[in-house]
Amino acid sequence: MAAKFRHITFMSQNAPRLRLFYESLFNMKRPNTEIPLPEADAAGLAFGYPMLASKHLAKAFNNTVWGLDGNIGLAFLRRRPGYRGGMDHFGFEVDDIESVCARIKEKYPAIGVVKRPAARTFAAYSTHDLEGNIFDLAQPSGQKRYQNWAGQETPPARYISHFTIRAMNPTALANFYVDASGLQAVSKALEDPNFYVTDGKVTLVLAPWKIEDYRETEHRGPGLDHVGFKVESLDAFKKDVEVLREVDPEWLSPQAPNLVSEHKVVVGLLAACRHGQHQVADPEGNFLDVSE
Repeated sequence: MAAKFRHITFMSQNAPRLRLFYESLFNMKRPNTEIPLPEADAAGLAFGYPMLASKHLAKAFNNTVWGLDGNIGLAFLRRRPGYRGGMDHFGFEVDDIESVCARIKEKYPAIGVVKRPAARTFAAYSTHDLEGNIFDLAQPSGQKRYQNWAGQETPPARYISHFTIRAMNPTALANFYVDASGLQAVSKALEDPNFYVTDGKVTLVLAPWKIEDYRETEHRGPGLDHVGFKVESLDAFKKDVEVLREVDPEWLSPQAPNLVSEHKVVVGLLAACRHGQHQVADPEGNFLDVSE
């Protein structure tokens, strides 16, 4: 049973703005089929949104939105009080959730698994790895909305190729994801400190985290670190970024660094990823690693 990566979630200060950035640069699509209105209203009511006398559900403009590349989706959630901004969690689609949960419980009894509320239509269960990184579990028979965008055979010109977790013990995490989900380990050079597991289309990079790496800058903790994209041309991509800066410098420009010298330290860590060639931040400061 092989798992498939199906979504990566960001907690955002302005979810519609962030989606527009990714739509503009990576041609990400919106879901091509909307939820039927009765089902959407039922889900909204379950979340606590009130129904107006007009029979229209009162939902915030800055609400959860999606961007899709034909295989995997980016979910942009409105940041809640007490939650950190940035990359938050990711999700798998598996053939048999019960067997995955049973395998986790057998091999890793300290790890918890919880059933998600019915209003969470993209996940049946949530769990975590050995270092507390959260991921969702869904299966095709239960989360049919994945089928609206997943499974595109020919990749588009720009698509998600990888994402990275910085871990205190990347070796153990690589073994966990192979054992628990059926991802495949990817061969690497002996001198490469990173580990790689893949579903055949998207690679999860497990990179070592050491606080000493941040000696000359503001420290960042372990956890989800960045998303990587493949593009048809780096030169074309860089030109697109400059156009966005000119068209809407306030809302669609990549976030500028506070201190260039400290920024270079963090970018240097990203540049060590074998999958990336060019590093840039989105408007909220989430890092992207882009390559041809």
